[in-house]
Amino acid sequence: MKTREHSGRLVAELRHLIGKSQSHFAAMIGVSKHTIISVENGRNELSRNLAKRIQVATGASLLQNKLENYKRSNFDDWRIKFFPSTEASALEQFDRMQKYLKIVFLAASKPGVAGNRDQLPAVCLSLAEWLEQTRQNFKLAKQIDALMEDETRHINRSGFDISALLADHTEAKKKLAVHGIDFSTIKNHLKKHAVDHWLLVEDEFTELWSPSSRFIKVCETRKLLKKAKYWINRIPPDSKMSQFLRLLKEPEPQNAFP
Repeated sequence: MKTREHSGRLVAELRHLIGKSQSHFAAMIGVSKHTIISVENGRNELSRNLAKRIQVATGASLLQNKLENYKRSNFDDWRIKFFPSTEASALEQFDRMQKYLKIVFLAASKPGVAGNRDQLPAVCLSLAEWLEQTRQNFKLAKQIDALMEDETRHINRSGFDISALLADHTEAKKKLAVHGIDFSTIKNHLKKHAVDHWLLVEDEFTELWSPSSRFIKVCETRKLLKKAKYWINRIPPDSKMSQFLRLLKEPEPQNAFP
């Protein structure tokens, strides 16, 4: 108990030394505030894994149950010179780590125990779960959301069944307004192509944070296009999905609507 209480005091001392609240310190090392409180008040011991997290985040080693000669200046030097939280450092760490990610995925595609080679789906899910847990543990939601739009920005196309648009004007207005298209302005033109025709829209999209699947939305601010492009094309009702997807990839027609 004495060692546990001593470790807790060291954690609290270090936290005060670098000027972090319990919430900020917890987010910095990717644990809950409750974990820090429990360690500091001696209810839980300082585990080796937690001590390692603290060391990599601050440069302070608590594994020997002492905090010798560590000052605020040591923390400042650590985060500026040795392990800075900068974009350049982040990309450097990514370059270093991605080879291991590649090796894990390739290993999961090869025969394993008793010749089993069906591990890849679960490995992919495991990584997706880890990414989401890391997002939550380090409270990165705001930063990730800000980065997602630019990092995943791309031009894509979507299609709207014209007969469906004309069947529900309220819903049509909502769907097209997202692309900056005024349904009331093009409604009469759409009526001329109500059967077997689709309104194709080309716009800027971004991916939503969802490591286990892919969801996209229209970018709030365009950077690659001045505005959405749209035109009408006939798609027979018996067309296969593959034909429809191929149509979405065809070059934009010269007489793009309107």
